[in-house]
Amino acid sequence: MKNYKFNIKHFKLVSLLIFGLALSGCQMELYSSLSEDDANNMLSIMLSNGISSEKIKNKKSNAYALMIDENKIPKAIDLLKEHGYPREKVTGIEELFKKEGLVSSPMEERVRYIYALSQSVQETLSQIDGVLTARVHIVMPENNPFIDTIKPSSASVFIKYHPSSDIKNIKSKIKLIVEKSIEGLSYDKVSVVMLPAQLSYTRR
Repeated sequence: MKNYKFNIKHFKLVSLLIFGLALSGCQMELYSSLSEDDANNMLSIMLSNGISSEKIKNKKSNAYALMIDENKIPKAIDLLKEHGYPREKVTGIEELFKKEGLVSSPMEERVRYIYALSQSVQETLSQIDGVLTARVHIVMPENNPFIDTIKPSSASVFIKYHPSSDIKNIKSKIKLIVEKSIEGLSYDKVSVVMLPAQLSYTRR
């Protein structure tokens, strides 16, 4: 009888141990609908910080998802956030101005052009090492050809950067990139605001 009780207790202990191991290794989807570049970068960041993860491709959408151990999710979210991931998805101009006819109005075409231009410059700035977030707002007034006074174009740029980078020292180069990317824009009409990200993640 004593031997029987011992076996029952031993069985329960082993069962609990197996159940605990199963829970600790349970993977969940951290992020989905990611581009391949973003998925690779996020995967690299997590692996470099000791967080095991896996990249899975959705064949239907051609997008990627990141799988991670459930108990590592809070740590992974904080870590990726401090590296600027996942990158914010901007609502496409085609969603804001859906075509209902074959021909777009002049106003729609102008808005599409300015939007596409700002997105292009924004994407360029996002590629600079140390930039976590880049936002570009372009103002291109419609000038009346019958009036001598010309309203100049202008651009406002917001940059959030990683504190460890020296990007704050290239502010003039950022202004130059924006100036050369927009026809008719002068250097003095480009304003740039740069702020360091507030990091809270500590490696464990």
